[in-house]
Amino acid sequence: MRTDLPLLRLLQLFDSQFPVGAFAHSSGVETYAALGGSVPELRQVLQAQIELGWGRSELAAAYLAWRGDGSGLDALAQTLDALKVVPSVRDTSIGLGRRTLDLVRRLYPDAAFEIGRPHHAIVVGVAARRLGVDARDLLLAFAQSLAMGTLTAAIRCMPVSPAQAQEVLVEAHAHMSLAVERAIADPEGSLFTCTPALDIRSFQQAHLHTRLFQS
Repeated sequence: MRTDLPLLRLLQLFDSQFPVGAFAHSSGVETYAALGGSVPELRQVLQAQIELGWGRSELAAAYLAWRGDGSGLDALAQTLDALKVVPSVRDTSIGLGRRTLDLVRRLYPDAAFEIGRPHHAIVVGVAARRLGVDARDLLLAFAQSLAMGTLTAAIRCMPVSPAQAQEVLVEAHAHMSLAVERAIADPEGSLFTCTPALDIRSFQQAHLHTRLFQS
């Protein structure tokens, strides 16, 4: 039973019913929807996120937090602050992390820790390490969760069906696996983003005439 617990805790941490509010954010997908985006644009957005967005910064930060298990977290948080140039994206990361940390503190007190700016990637990295989760398993689950966040948002605001979203996810799986390998092999070198178009769309989302998502 003890060998099952880390997997069960990992599944819980990234379950869509884990109440941290991730469903309220689209990371700019809603702007693409307002511009008429559909499956082709969704595929491009997800590819950019994996290759030069969260597939770099979030996975690397989660691994560094897992590897450090509590050391150097404030410096890592400052780096993530600098990488997230859009205020709403930065605030979302901290908000998700804070709510995740509050739940970890409530459910697994021994896995809790203190940090000034609890970016989501940092929180899941440290919490997973303290819950006995393997680093590669953590990053794969995190990547799947981030991808599903994009796809779920698209289903709600684009002419994209759940089946089409799953097809896009299957296409992305190999790229997600490579992103995880990259983050583990060279986390410091992977800790960057280069997604100016996504950043612009994320910023523009706050100024849409009608909105479904907070950010």
